[in-house]
Amino acid sequence: MNRAQLAVAYQACEVADLAAALVHNPQEATEQAARVLAAAQSLVAAANHLSTGEPPTDPLQLFAYEHPEEAAADIASWLERTT
Repeated sequence: MNRAQLAVAYQACEVADLAAALVHNPQEATEQAARVLAAAQSLVAAANHLSTGEPPTDPLQLFAYEHPEEAAADIASWLERTT
């Protein structure tokens, strides 16, 4: 997996975590849905960067791009927690 692919995977984990978050009232649900949507839009941006070969600009994705070993370890940890 290359750095851009890691950035996409890292962002996908963020989307999944936000989507799985438990909410307790309609106001929280609306706010959480907005966070999920924003993260999903960032995932689309990460995929666009992957297709163009440009480094990501989003801080979360940039972390994964600049620190691939840590990002890979984080993703592996996330997979262990969620499967």
